[in-house]
Amino acid sequence: MNRRIRKKKDKKITEAINGLVSIAERRDQQRQAAIRQFVKRCEALYEQQRKERRN
Repeated sequence: MNRRIRKKKDKKITEAINGLVSIAERRDQQRQAAIRQFVKRCEALYEQQRKERRN
């Protein structure tokens, strides 16, 4: 295969891989944010229940 053609194909493959990696990273960040939000809400609920038990 011609070197120039191979370079173009390699570049396209690299761009595709980088695109998939960025999508995966974005999804992971969204997942982490959702987990943090869930934990925060659970902590707030726990605190509320603790205060109600004291009264």
